[in-house]
Amino acid sequence: MATTEAKRVQPRQPNCDLETVLKLEQANLNCFPSLMTHHDGSWISRLSPGGSARRNNSLNFYDVNDGDNADERLIAARQRFKKRDVAFHVRWTPLVPADVDQVLTEQNYTRLDETLVLSRSIWVLGDTDVPKGYKLSQVTLDEWIRKYALVGGAQPDAPLDATVQALHDVLSRVAVELVALIVETDDGIPAAVLLGVVDGDMLGIFSVATAEAFRRQGLAYALMCEVQRLGAERGAETAWLQVVTENTPAVELYDSLGYREAYAYHYCRDVQP
Repeated sequence: MATTEAKRVQPRQPNCDLETVLKLEQANLNCFPSLMTHHDGSWISRLSPGGSARRNNSLNFYDVNDGDNADERLIAARQRFKKRDVAFHVRWTPLVPADVDQVLTEQNYTRLDETLVLSRSIWVLGDTDVPKGYKLSQVTLDEWIRKYALVGGAQPDAPLDATVQALHDVLSRVAVELVALIVETDDGIPAAVLLGVVDGDMLGIFSVATAEAFRRQGLAYALMCEVQRLGAERGAETAWLQVVTENTPAVELYDSLGYREAYAYHYCRDVQP
């Protein structure tokens, strides 16, 4: 998905404790790995050259108390990203140390693209109701990535573009269980896709997309219900996902399914080249 300039945002308090934030952030690491990582204490530089997702192309933090020498460590991280020709972004969550936040403010980092982390219990769910004229299937990652590209507008015979190929490479590294779902018309035309990742008692939900011609027909709703059902069967108790705050239709869909905000994060972009 292309990155667009969003209105600037400011840090805000989570609706859960920091232990829950940490658990969700660790699940994000497991569910959506990067091609390369560098550990500096609890700071983790996640790099996936060629990929467009900033969640695995950013500097992340996992201990609010690990803020010593923040300025020097940020400089080192920036150089690490520059070496790999990856744009430097800091992913701000409630786990960012205060000293780091102060440096980001003093150096006029641009704060943008606020994203909500939503979660809910998934024990109480009914059967999945697929709209008439469509069929819902669980498929392999290779088939899913092809259907994902088609839903996004790719031509049927075209090779995967670099961004979609990078996504496939990342997902191939997931060490926990993938639940790759597609909705097709009865004639076999890909209409919608969703990817679930089961990590212990956590179900992460990613890449919920519907082709433009098939929107507003309840396909994403059906996929959400099915992935939660399958996740519960596999032992997951909590489902979680991330959605850009300004994506009102998606926020409303997830709200109707009982998802509530746990916390918000945003990206801090370096003003230096």
